Amino acid sequence: MHIVFVVPRFYPYPGGYENYVLELARSLKSAGNTVAIFTTNAFDLEYFWIDGPRSLPAGRESLDGIDIYRFPICHRRWRRRAGRLLALLPQWRLKAQFAPPSFRVIGLREALSKAPVDLIHVGSLPYNRLMYDGIWEARRRGIPVLSTPCTHFGEDTNEEISRHYTQKFQIAMLNQCNFVLALTEVERQRLIGLGLSPHKTVLTGAGIDPVEVSNGNSQAFRTKHGVQDPIVLHLGMKALDKGSICVVDSMKRLWREGSQAWLVLAGPSSLSFDEYLGASDSKFDRLLNLGPVSHEEKRDLLAASSVLVQPSRVESLGLVCLEAWANAKPVIVADTAVMRELIEPGGDGLLVPFGDSKALASAIQELLDNRDNRVEMGLQGQQKCVSRFSWDTVVERIHPYFKGESRERSESTSVR
Repeated sequence: MHIVFVVPRFYPYPGGYENYVLELARSLKSAGNTVAIFTTNAFDLEYFWIDGPRSLPAGRESLDGIDIYRFPICHRRWRRRAGRLLALLPQWRLKAQFAPPSFRVIGLREALSKAPVDLIHVGSLPYNRLMYDGIWEARRRGIPVLSTPCTHFGEDTNEEISRHYTQKFQIAMLNQCNFVLALTEVERQRLIGLGLSPHKTVLTGAGIDPVEVSNGNSQAFRTKHGVQDPIVLHLGMKALDKGSICVVDSMKRLWREGSQAWLVLAGPSSLSFDEYLGASDSKFDRLLNLGPVSHEEKRDLLAASSVLVQPSRVESLGLVCLEAWANAKPVIVADTAVMRELIEPGGDGLLVPFGDSKALASAIQELLDNRDNRVEMGLQGQQKCVSRFSWDTVVERIHPYFKGESRERSESTSVR
């Protein structure tokens, strides 16, 4: 089969969804399919909205036999403002194309219309227009279309996050797909509750290759950066919604109380987080703020760390937690419905309220003070990662939906 993924960003951007698509594309390629990625030239998140942050060259390249096509984003303000007016009309099709945070990707729809393709996969929310363009082309041709929407529901009592992912037009758009692949049972049930057809909403999950992300050289990282004391790790995008500011604030509490632990931040950074850190009233002698790290250095860093701290309210599964578990490290996460499905509190990790730096500091200190508990929790997480979240297991659940016979199990839908 000729399979095309339509995604906002792709490798080398090191995000969880990007890694999910990369591993899925590789597995489908290994199974004998032809795979292409249609994406934008964005690297930094802010580049979706303004010209200036980091981007990648538009054009075609190849990775592991997978063709990657990057298309430029249109930053013309007058075009976006005109589109926002169209989004005020009641039709879901117009909202899907023009409601914030939609943007035009130059040449994408034309390229899709000419590409050899038997099946299209779209994602993730809330990049509505990208998804709509892929769905529109699949329905024009009469071929299957799948989506992994990677829905974020945020905190239980706060709709600040979920309202960007659960609008009626977004559910209408997902209902045009043959199948919607949910990463958790929480996501599946909530999407069905919002009006998504239960016949096409399936739990497939996601995973990692535990061997690929483990067995790093702890001492190599420590020697390179001059760090010998315990390491508290925050890995991935650094942003308010990811809990990054709360992590720094919690460590400031512990440092004031005499903690000798280091905080290592590794990953791309939002402008707002950089502004927060730059405006801080003091320098942090035990804060190591790294940008995106290489695959090898990430393995070394995971091996060197004592605990992963990821108190985010914008997770669909938490692949970074799986990477920590693969290295037998305990995790501390925000107390959200998705994380409650993943984490066994006290067994393989701890839950804290989002944004509560005092509670987070207490949880970090609890694990730093008790090595036996820390090791046991890490080992339990490692067992869960290997048994439930290895790619070999997950692929068996996902691949059938990419095969031709899956169309017979789907409802007939069309963009009208």
